[in-house]
Amino acid sequence: MDQLLPHLLAFPPHPPPAQPLSDNQYDADIKTLLQHLNKTSASHLVGGVQGGGDLLDILDPAINSLPYLYTLRAHSQAQQDRHGKASSNIGTKQFAIDPSGPLWKKAVYFFERFDARQIRYAGLEWRRLLELMETSARAHGKPLVAVRPFRNAILRLDPESSTLTSNHVLFVRLCLEAQTFRTALPILDRNILEFPMSHRNIRTQPCTLDQPSSGYITPTSGLSARLSYTDHLEYHLCGAMLYIGLKRWERALEFLEYVLSTPTSNAVSSLMVEAYKKWVLVGLIHRGKQIKLPSTVTNTTAKTLSALSKPYDGVAEVFRTGNLQRLTDEVNAGADFWRKDKNTGLLTLVLSAHPRYSLVSLENTFSTLSLPHIASRRLPSHEPYLLSLIASSQLSATLSYPSASSAPILHFGSASRSPAAAAAADADDDDADPTTTHEAARLAAIDEQIEKVVVLTRQIRAFERRTALGPTYVTYAAKAKKMREREDGDRREGVAVGGGLGSGGGGATDAMAMDMDVGALDVDEDVMADF
Repeated sequence: MDQLLPHLLAFPPHPPPAQPLSDNQYDADIKTLLQHLNKTSASHLVGGVQGGGDLLDILDPAINSLPYLYTLRAHSQAQQDRHGKASSNIGTKQFAIDPSGPLWKKAVYFFERFDARQIRYAGLEWRRLLELMETSARAHGKPLVAVRPFRNAILRLDPESSTLTSNHVLFVRLCLEAQTFRTALPILDRNILEFPMSHRNIRTQPCTLDQPSSGYITPTSGLSARLSYTDHLEYHLCGAMLYIGLKRWERALEFLEYVLSTPTSNAVSSLMVEAYKKWVLVGLIHRGKQIKLPSTVTNTTAKTLSALSKPYDGVAEVFRTGNLQRLTDEVNAGADFWRKDKNTGLLTLVLSAHPRYSLVSLENTFSTLSLPHIASRRLPSHEPYLLSLIASSQLSATLSYPSASSAPILHFGSASRSPAAAAAADADDDDADPTTTHEAARLAAIDEQIEKVVVLTRQIRAFERRTALGPTYVTYAAKAKKMREREDGDRREGVAVGGGLGSGGGGATDAMAMDMDVGALDVDEDVMADF
């Protein structure tokens, strides 16, 4: 251990040098460290240090991330081996890390502080430790304890969480199983833009800082297991279910749309069928109608989904044409079916949404209605309920009280809230200024959207650079350039251009051709600016 420790602490240099290491030097030094770690047996890493103590107590996971990670893995394997000898279930993962033990705390501490730049070089070991925590938490019946370590690990590795990994799929599974919806938002609120792909045309090292996450999260990096199209479906379906749990309906519909828009051949996935069922119900709850499928869904796929979800389409039809009693009968008749699909809760919300949308639909017919007239239509007419709809902007109306002896009157189409509605909305904060509070919320929402646009713009530019350097685009640009040169030569010779890319007088070619030297493409140049 005395001979090993200097090698473990040699990289990165601490304190950091005045002149940061170049990417080439960083890459060479960290690979040297990895060679030492891979040659070191697990028994040496768990053997302790001179004078007593554990190597994990000496290493700092924020500085010595790789040695700390390898030592954690060695401890988990040693613990698994000890339990394997004392158990008939030799090698079972449930004994690897006990969620109530000291090794688990060390692992949690690591995922809070590790250096993401170093971990890019040990993706497989990093992912195996993360997956070990997930299986251990499940085996002990405590999925909740693994949720935050997963979230921290994903965001430290990729702060924008823009590249889908197998860790994302495990994370949403844990959140659903633990019924912790809000904890998932820091991941779900960041849009997935890419999948792990090989970028053989881009010569960058994993340590390069100015690169998108897809530059170092690749199929060979080990940071993610191999993904299939069902992983994409499962992530967004589970994400939609988490948003449904928070009643963030628009975002839930967006995630369901990602699932439903997935290209198919002749058959649809069972995950797509499940997404369609929830798409129908969420549409009824949030918009009061069955929402049309996205235009990207083919007619064949739409017909297949509808055929496999007829009871849900039936509820939507009754919601549109029937009264509340008929809708209630329809829902009760399919109680076993909803329970099997685990959509009973959504059907309950559909029943509660029907009277509200029936009431809102009166705006199209009447300008005023007394509360007794509303009650005669078998619609809710309680003042607190109506005021709550007005206060939440779900009903554009006001309540007036002509006299003490007459019934209150609901006036449709008013853009302002009644004093009673305003009082109900501000009941939780007597000292709050409604105008100031609303303005502050509006400005905060604008700032949030500006921040998202800035991040998205940066991601689009990075994607354009990688696209421009891809073999497909380079081939296209080269062909377009040759065609343009040929057309220029034909024009000089007075020959009419026809056929191929130049048909129509060469306009198509001029529009597609790029004024650049394909052989001089530079990764730092925004070659897609003309687009």
